[in-house]
Amino acid sequence: MQIIESNQIKKQIIENIKNRKNKKILIMSQAEDQSVEQYKKSIIKRCKDFNIKYDDKKFNKDDNHFDIEAYANKANDCDGFILLLPLADHTDLSYLRENIKLRDLDGFTYNSLGKIMNKDFANLPQTAKSVARFLDFMDIDLGGKDVIIANSNNVIGKPLAMYLNYKKATVTLFNSKTKNQREKIRNCQIFISAIGKPAYYDKTYFKDGQILIDVGLSYKDGKLWGDIDINSISKLDVKLVTSKSGVGSITTLSLLDTLVNK
Repeated sequence: MQIIESNQIKKQIIENIKNRKNKKILIMSQAEDQSVEQYKKSIIKRCKDFNIKYDDKKFNKDDNHFDIEAYANKANDCDGFILLLPLADHTDLSYLRENIKLRDLDGFTYNSLGKIMNKDFANLPQTAKSVARFLDFMDIDLGGKDVIIANSNNVIGKPLAMYLNYKKATVTLFNSKTKNQREKIRNCQIFISAIGKPAYYDKTYFKDGQILIDVGLSYKDGKLWGDIDINSISKLDVKLVTSKSGVGSITTLSLLDTLVNK
């Protein structure tokens, strides 16, 4: 197993951010969620590292989509926003995707999603963009490659599939009802996982020669886990991008890069 390190990618993004203009980011959240809090802390830490201004706005459980929209659209001193999901059950995501006018940094609004459909990938959600950065760094010719993405949502699976399809890969999206997953994964060339189940995929899902990209993050026994069981696949001849030190290590940087360089 060869683990693909993120050091060179991080170095390039950091250089891009250092050449920034003065910008400010609006970070919005609502639900009590450990992953959200961890990601928010990571964003704030990086903002402090680069002296980037931020507004950390946490809405309470009684607020709704009207409150969030009003706050975002009055944040005239901010240069872009990220809305950390999930939100409260009564908060209407569709309304927010339609009505937030502040610059979208994470492929959230319908405007951003529509541009992705039209092959404009500048506003890819940051996790999807980070996967694309790794594939580009690995210098992989995606043309004709069989790619499976174990995720079918608007944050990772669908926008990433559009990008990979543009690169002429053949893409399959898995959902909870997909059958024969083990067999299908073993027969693909690139596997991208974002299901949020700790160490779910063991060596029985894979074979030599594959490229594996783990995007999943979840907590178990107080520790952060990826979807792929690294110990189980250690003797396979595969290339692995891990969730924490791989994709996860550049997602926040990619967000701030998008903020300051457009």
